Amino acid sequence: MGRWCVELKRIMIIVLSLVLALSLAGTAAAATKPQSIKLVLDGKVVELSSSIEISKGKTFVEFRALLEKLGYKIEYDKVTKTIHAKADGITIEMSVGSDVAFVNGKTVPSTGEVIAKNGKTMVGLRFAGVISNYKVGWNDKTQTITLTYLGPAPEQKAAVNELFNKLLLVEASGDLEGLADLFSEDTVMDVDTLKEQWAEVKTKTTIHEIIIESFSDKEVIVVTNDETVKLSGGFFPDNAAQTRYTLHVDSDGSLKIYDMEPLDIVFTNVQELFDEAAAIPEADKTAIDKVFAEQLKAASEENLDNYLATIVDFEEKEAMIDTIKQLFATTTIKTTLEKMTIVKYSAEDNSATLLLSMVSEVEQSNGMKVKVRAIILNGAEKTNGKWLLSPEARILFSEQL
Repeated sequence: MGRWCVELKRIMIIVLSLVLALSLAGTAAAATKPQSIKLVLDGKVVELSSSIEISKGKTFVEFRALLEKLGYKIEYDKVTKTIHAKADGITIEMSVGSDVAFVNGKTVPSTGEVIAKNGKTMVGLRFAGVISNYKVGWNDKTQTITLTYLGPAPEQKAAVNELFNKLLLVEASGDLEGLADLFSEDTVMDVDTLKEQWAEVKTKTTIHEIIIESFSDKEVIVVTNDETVKLSGGFFPDNAAQTRYTLHVDSDGSLKIYDMEPLDIVFTNVQELFDEAAAIPEADKTAIDKVFAEQLKAASEENLDNYLATIVDFEEKEAMIDTIKQLFATTTIKTTLEKMTIVKYSAEDNSATLLLSMVSEVEQSNGMKVKVRAIILNGAEKTNGKWLLSPEARILFSEQL
């Protein structure tokens, strides 16, 4: 959920070879009258004969008649002849004459698959079936097309929903032991750290969508779209997030969280975060202000040694040095600090987190100029009595000016 990702949906992947194969399918039906073709959907005969057309060896169906049978809610733009369809876990956008369709935001080849004929908007039956996660079959003898859903069974959906309902209940109750119980025996997540984070901040998450991308007897891949807001506690940016979960079946047969990957996140209260100043001794605040000013000055003067003197030591330092050298050689950077708030401070850990709003003007050696405002989070550590900054920053917001 969004409380875990303060970073940046995997979506349903369509195998291109299957989609491209659509153009080769249906030739056996070319000489068959439309009304003789039968459609069997999940074992039941569906009446669509009046909506079926044959064109260039392909079977087409009036889009609304077919997609509603497949469980989609539909909106149609008559001006652009664009179909917007949404079902459980799948969103489709496709237009008459377009070479691509969009399935859960990803492009899929659709040349010749959406056509206008006899005043109707038609969609290729095989094409619609494949992108909707159906197995498509053709029986030449009986002139029958079969669509068999390949998606998760109702009990699998129920198991996924049960897990996320438990997660929301644990969040609401603050039950840290209950949180730990939601992770699989082989999880790669640092559950102890997660428990510490949940203990620091109380949040409320609203899950708007749960998409099951893939599933097997042992593993389920799920993408959620949700919003998380802070109710109380320490520093936390409210956000709308998209997260991919890998779920494993535990030894007791229940689904548990194996891994969690943030895919996208939008922070929704960035400006208000500057009001969340942490309590910090004045001497430490002054020292942090000083080291940050020194870093800005070193960057402006392109003084590599002085710049490195402001950051903590880290493993990839040599690689970073090469990057900074190249940057200094090819660009001129002028950065102005607009405001800074220390939003987290720990005397025990000798650490702090800075929230910064900065405007940077960058001019490249080819004369190109850009001006950007960025709001970032930057860590600081007190090492051997001196405050130093983390080499990495997390961007919460940016805009080109």
